[in-house]
Amino acid sequence: MKRVLTALGNPALNNELRRYEKYDVIEEDLFYQDAVVDVLEEESVDAIVVSGLLQGQDDFCDFIGRIKRKNSVARIIVITDEMDTETQRLLANMGVYDILYDCDVEISDVIDAIDREEPIARQLVRETVDNSYDKAESEIKVSYITKVQKQEVIAISGTNGSGKSTFAVNLAKKLSQKSDAKILLIDLDTLNGNIDEIMHINKVPQNVDLLMDEDKKCGLNYAVDLIAKNRFDTNVLDELVVSEKGVDVLTGNVSLHYCQNVLKEEYYQKILSAAKEKYDFIIFDTSSNIFLDSTKWALQEANRVLFVTENSYICLKKSTQLLNVFLNVWRVWKEKIQLVVRKSEANGIEVELIEKILENMKLAGVIKNNDDAEYERILANIHFIPKQSFAEKIEMIRGLIKNKVGKENAVLKEVPNAN
Repeated sequence: MKRVLTALGNPALNNELRRYEKYDVIEEDLFYQDAVVDVLEEESVDAIVVSGLLQGQDDFCDFIGRIKRKNSVARIIVITDEMDTETQRLLANMGVYDILYDCDVEISDVIDAIDREEPIARQLVRETVDNSYDKAESEIKVSYITKVQKQEVIAISGTNGSGKSTFAVNLAKKLSQKSDAKILLIDLDTLNGNIDEIMHINKVPQNVDLLMDEDKKCGLNYAVDLIAKNRFDTNVLDELVVSEKGVDVLTGNVSLHYCQNVLKEEYYQKILSAAKEKYDFIIFDTSSNIFLDSTKWALQEANRVLFVTENSYICLKKSTQLLNVFLNVWRVWKEKIQLVVRKSEANGIEVELIEKILENMKLAGVIKNNDDAEYERILANIHFIPKQSFAEKIEMIRGLIKNKVGKENAVLKEVPNAN
């Protein structure tokens, strides 16, 4: 039996571990650093599960050093929101390798870390559901872990200069922060793609080098070139994207020659098909140029179109003309278009009037300061599974079990007595 001490400032894990006969969970969950040190003065412990944000006077590495001086052999498991590389290095030097990230960790990860005998120098990855759960609980746990994210293809459109590319980047970043979904942002402005400049990333993928003129080197053109050579699939797409803070980017074309003579719908379709095999969210940043095939194709393929406009008279007039093309010429389904209004002018047109002028289209949100609250209102229209903390996951599972047991007991009461 292993003696375990938890110090997460939240009793959820402590209560859960007490259900396992193989652990002797000493004390209640602790809320501050000095309490941990005080317990170690009196108790021998095999494993300590500690929060990286535990209250106390010490720097976290100094606090771990104090623990090590009291108990040099206990396995220390850290659960934290984030941790920089230097802190990880310092902890590794003290023999602390198990660093789990709050929104990613499951109970099985913690149990695996407690039970493991050999040290590891990597972040834990959840692999299976722990076998020590009883059958009913295990079934619920599996159901919870395998909850499927609904795939969405989102096209960002709008008038020239409305800020749609910046909006596309910010939306992808916010979605990455709020969920564990796999996100691909495709720069489909096939004449003036500039997502790489906004995100400060390399336009040219670093994992592949093709014989191509400098002005044609980008993820989109590389993909098209490989499709033409019949050498493109999902694995190749992995090599062509540039990753930045949870968002994969297929950078865009700026070559007029490629735009006019090479790029066409059949290539876009193969890229989309490959992306759908891997990504939960595929976001197209499109051009406001209605003469580009890429814009029409993206709007027709997307299941959601976010149309960015400003609250100025000039932008509103352009938006009316552009939406007329979308609806009456390209036959884009009106119900999938939602408005995103940027308040660029303090005394501009009221949002209610903009909605009315633009044929009463649904309003997704209003952006003024690009803050989190504004984007959260827009994300509320998009179907995604939010990240959950470790404690929230435990409470959800316990709630599901309680609900399941309650229903089973209710059924048993309804069964007539055989006697």
